[in-house]
Amino acid sequence: MLKQNERLDYLECRDLRIIQDKNGYAFTTDAVLLANFVKASAKERLLDFGTGSGIVPILCSAKTNAKELIGIELQDRLADMAERSVAYNNLFPRVKIIKGDIKDAPALFGAGTFDVVTSNPPYMTYSGEKGAASEEDICRREVFITVAELMESAGKMLKFGGRAYFVYKAERLTDLLAAMRKNGIEPKSLTLIYPKAIKEADTVIVEGRKGGKPGLRIRKPLVICRQDGSYTAEAAKIYKPCERGGEKR
Repeated sequence: MLKQNERLDYLECRDLRIIQDKNGYAFTTDAVLLANFVKASAKERLLDFGTGSGIVPILCSAKTNAKELIGIELQDRLADMAERSVAYNNLFPRVKIIKGDIKDAPALFGAGTFDVVTSNPPYMTYSGEKGAASEEDICRREVFITVAELMESAGKMLKFGGRAYFVYKAERLTDLLAAMRKNGIEPKSLTLIYPKAIKEADTVIVEGRKGGKPGLRIRKPLVICRQDGSYTAEAAKIYKPCERGGEKR
């Protein structure tokens, strides 16, 4: 199951494990936070854009009741790792990993076929040659897809009334919200994430609704760490083992 330089990490959730590369790109706390905000019912299908190691659909398989969860990933090595993690956890066929380009999602799956779309997208711009981009560059920077292009695909994939959940850097919040609205995904709630109370917010989690009416709810901010570096009570709840799936709001 494991290849050279790979390790198996415990996710502290229903005994789930995930394959990670010891030297390559690994998932971040942003993806874990995102998975804890997602809601999906037993009749709903979820599509995760740029799934990387598969962390979001794997966690959401335990934290929601979604009937089907699909992760799409452009990079061969990451898609392979994600697929093997799904197999290790015996999540197939409920969870599937598809090697492909986010921009091709409508052709791959059919437009308007998902109730929920999630993404922890690249959040920095990229000015270099695409062929010179590293795996980490592709995950973190807009090498092959911009936020505008990602929102265009998200808008096409969601059913009317469907929900989208995104985690993004606070400094680019305007870009995210503008792209969501342009593609028919109305921002409905926003949570600011603070690494510590004395720091500025560095991350946001936004929920949108396809065809939703204007009206944005600003939720209580989430502070991750106390001054001594330990988790706050709110953040600690996110990392506790999960016992059951969530219900649709």
